[in-house]
Amino acid sequence: MNKTKWFAENGGQNIKFNYRYRSQIYSGRSKYQQIDIVDTYEYGRILFLDEVAQSSERDEYIYHEALVHPALLTHPGPETVCVIGGAEGATVREIFRHPSVKRVVMVDIDEEVVRLCRQYLPEWNAGCFDDPRLELRIEDGRKYLEETRESFDVIMVDLSDPVPESPAVYLFTKEFYQVLHDRLTDRGVVCYQAESLQPWRVELHARMFNTLAQVFPLVLSYPYYLPAFHEIHGFILTSKKDDPREVEFGKIMGNRGLDLRYLSPGYFKGLFFVPGYVEQAYRDYPEPLTDAKPLTAHFRAKD
Repeated sequence: MNKTKWFAENGGQNIKFNYRYRSQIYSGRSKYQQIDIVDTYEYGRILFLDEVAQSSERDEYIYHEALVHPALLTHPGPETVCVIGGAEGATVREIFRHPSVKRVVMVDIDEEVVRLCRQYLPEWNAGCFDDPRLELRIEDGRKYLEETRESFDVIMVDLSDPVPESPAVYLFTKEFYQVLHDRLTDRGVVCYQAESLQPWRVELHARMFNTLAQVFPLVLSYPYYLPAFHEIHGFILTSKKDDPREVEFGKIMGNRGLDLRYLSPGYFKGLFFVPGYVEQAYRDYPEPLTDAKPLTAHFRAKD
């Protein structure tokens, strides 16, 4: 009789999530992180980085639609897009659904994760890595944006959770956000993976929001629930000019031929609302994140 196999996800010092799985597709370590790809019964294939779920076969479309389309629909005609992170390729997949897009630059620091995702998660990228409109760069995202002279209509910051005291914390600071601002065209829009909205973990999200508000004239956050993440999370959208709350999303979706599984014209009407405790957190945690005072260990869940 086959022994039941379980993969344990690290949900923090006090939490573990166990997935019954059929097979372990890959397990190894890159220069930057532990990588596991597992075929589970409940969620299908899942990518784990450092034992934390990043993307699952059954619900990744929720995350990637919610990340990409509000920003690209806010811009009246996005042609150039930069993705910081996004190893699975699903972010680029969704971007290419907008017919006006002519060029995408994807910058990811971990070549091994990108290679493994192309090999073992082909449904995620749907062939986008072979699209001539994509330029894939394996390097540090901040360094790339600091050095390039190219401007973008939209930038997607699709990063995994920052680990305190690692280089990733410098992608969550005012100085980096200013670099993003400077690399945008006049009507540029940015969307950020903006961390957990759990009441006891909301400080980092709030600090991100308040830091971005010192750089951009318009900052809006919106929640989403992804079953594979086990808790409510958020995105933050920033814009130089256009206010997404004034955009006729349904009309633009029709004009661009978008038939989405998660986002609908009705859903968009309530997209940019957050719970009261999140609004309170914006008042409670006003201090910005900076290169001199970046993310520290105390932003982790309380023990």
